[in-house]
Amino acid sequence: MDTNLNTFLPQTEIAVIFDFDITLTPKYMQSIIFDRFNIDENNFWSETEDLKLQGYDSEHAYIKNLISYIRSGKINKLSNQDLIKLGSELEFHKGFPNILDRLKDIPDQTNEISPKVKFYVISSGFEDMIKGSKVYPRLKRLWGCTFDENEKGNIDFPKETISSTTKTQKLFLINKGLLKNEDSLSVNDFMPYESRPVPFKNMIYVGDGPTDVPCFSLLMQNGGQSVAVYEPKDKKAFDECYRLVVESKRADVMCPADYSEDSQLYLSLSKMIEKISDNINSDIENSKSKGLIKSPEHLN
Repeated sequence: MDTNLNTFLPQTEIAVIFDFDITLTPKYMQSIIFDRFNIDENNFWSETEDLKLQGYDSEHAYIKNLISYIRSGKINKLSNQDLIKLGSELEFHKGFPNILDRLKDIPDQTNEISPKVKFYVISSGFEDMIKGSKVYPRLKRLWGCTFDENEKGNIDFPKETISSTTKTQKLFLINKGLLKNEDSLSVNDFMPYESRPVPFKNMIYVGDGPTDVPCFSLLMQNGGQSVAVYEPKDKKAFDECYRLVVESKRADVMCPADYSEDSQLYLSLSKMIEKISDNINSDIENSKSKGLIKSPEHLN
């Protein structure tokens, strides 16, 4: 516990935050759209790269390209509700999302305080597609790119795009317990560290590549933990993950994207949750002994 801070609230949530595409799924979610409308995926991403060379950032480039396909008729109908339906077709890496049910039970039940493990997704993909997937009911909060619709009922203009730096803003929202849409307006308001429901040191971030580096860095600088995952059969993905973890020290561990029980990734996440749970109990005991908080049984 930081010796220069008084703890007035028991900070007992352990937040496990996931990137989505490739981190949780073997393919980008847009592949389902491409398959549905017979779109050449390689050509789409090549066109997107051309837009990036014109000055568009990554998220705006692929969204602009997708909307141009809708406006030209290559995609004849794509509404927010369509995205939700398509999300039901999303396939996940081995063991996911069932691993979430096991991770929730990791905190030691014999301690006076049993921290609650909560799950979040912060994605540069489509929020509505994730809402349609089987992971959504298990999440405390989800952030992704969202859209307004035009008079034809098609997605036509982004309400919000999630970039690599926007992801760190969402970590601050979790940190401060600001989980409603309107709460994002207050993200920069001052809140004492001791009053924040989820300290960064109680967070674990799981991602797969360079776009997750800002989140990795934010947590590592503030006592949190991070896991970089890679597709086991993809040497390029392994090399990128090795560069991030071993060479650049941007994450704590690297693991194959296998979420099955007793996998390296499962064991790593389990150990991290155990450690945070023990630290939470130690912090609360220290605070009680100093008279900074009341006994936990009287607190929500």
